[in-house]
Amino acid sequence: MVSDNELVDRLREFLSTSDLNITTNSDVRRKLEADFNIDLSDRKVFIREQIDLYLESHYQVNQENENNEEEMEEENDQGPSAEVKSEVSEEEEDPEEEEEEKSEAAAKVKRRSSKKKPGKKNENGKRKAGGFTKLCSLSPQLQKITGVAELARTEVVKRMWHYINENELKNPSDKRIINCDDTLRELFGVDSIGMFEMNKALTKHIWPLDSDGVSTITTSGSVNSTANKKRQKQEEDEDSDEPKKEEKQKNSGMHAPLRLSNALINFLGTGESQLSRPIVVKRIWEYIKQNGLQDPSDERQIICDEKLKELFHVETHRGIGVTKLLSTHFIKAEG
Repeated sequence: MVSDNELVDRLREFLSTSDLNITTNSDVRRKLEADFNIDLSDRKVFIREQIDLYLESHYQVNQENENNEEEMEEENDQGPSAEVKSEVSEEEEDPEEEEEEKSEAAAKVKRRSSKKKPGKKNENGKRKAGGFTKLCSLSPQLQKITGVAELARTEVVKRMWHYINENELKNPSDKRIINCDDTLRELFGVDSIGMFEMNKALTKHIWPLDSDGVSTITTSGSVNSTANKKRQKQEEDEDSDEPKKEEKQKNSGMHAPLRLSNALINFLGTGESQLSRPIVVKRIWEYIKQNGLQDPSDERQIICDEKLKELFHVETHRGIGVTKLLSTHFIKAEG
């Protein structure tokens, strides 16, 4: 008889080398059955729970890697003046702003393990900013908040959260929702917006500079036609690529969308009725970290606020138990 520990070890080994976009629970069970030459039909629930635990720990490790990478990038950006205090205090830098700076975790880990190549230098011998630190042109509406016409994408996000905090625009009953004042209403065209939607909405107001550093908008607020054509083409390419990426992951493997309970839909606050299990786990952890719900004396212990109590019906729980608590909120398709 194969022990649970043997199954778990082999399961985690298999998942670590598998494409989670196409691997299913059944694939994992069949692989284990083949490796141990036994029938595991009666242990489907156990295998599914172990897969969920693997996905959750996988997300947390990637989250830590991303946080470490961002800290390293901030130190490198500051360079010799690292001792100088940032203009934005730690209190003002909300964890939500990290959303805009994230790319795929695998790429982050790969980049973290390799040496950074020095950026290209311009004619004056100064190193050009690139990636998230590259200057971008801002729309007239966004300029009203930032106060400048050009800014790096990361700085835009920081100033947005500084503006939101300074004007106390977070919804008191749900801090993931931003209540728009007149300036934000002009920017986003809505009375309120969720933190997940806000970063996406900002992309329409952040435009790349052309190769000569010419702004895509003129001082009068009109759009530079040549640069705008480049921007429009880039946006079209991005828009055409995004559905392909989503379609690739949709209805496949661990990322297959599942129906959500009404309680979970209300908790997430995005109106989405179907999401994959890893996405939901990720958002729950984002909420936990954003609201500081980890016990300072033991970060594996989660202290539920009112919204989490309403969702999970517990006062506290172990972080590793999030997936188990969520299981009742995923509704199996009929038929």
